[in-house]
Amino acid sequence: MAKKKKIREEFDTIFKSGNEKAIKKMLDKYPWLLSEVSSEMEKDMGDQQQVIAALGVMEDELGGAVPVDEIVFSLKLDFNIRLNDEEVLEILKNVEELGLVKRDTDGWILTREGGRICDEFLNKNLKNNI
Repeated sequence: MAKKKKIREEFDTIFKSGNEKAIKKMLDKYPWLLSEVSSEMEKDMGDQQQVIAALGVMEDELGGAVPVDEIVFSLKLDFNIRLNDEEVLEILKNVEELGLVKRDTDGWILTREGGRICDEFLNKNLKNNI
């Protein structure tokens, strides 16, 4: 067990360095790392989509920029997801770097691409709940 922890730490360091050859070498040597990284990335993307969807719902309801506390409220009420303000803010900052949301003086708004992702997420989840 301790060996896997050390391998994970080494991989994290290499991954953060961006050295593609070293990353590929570690993934070839330890294939189980790929499934762990993939699972973590899928969870992160899911969290991002949920926050984008909650932002979209509240943006429609409020007719403009949405404060973080309103996004947290929508996540809880509309999606039964409990995240605190700091977690939502961190996700918003990450998706801002991807160009999916923009910070406004009154809160956050979706970009065109963020709106597309919001619609896809809501349509997929509405279809699954019907």
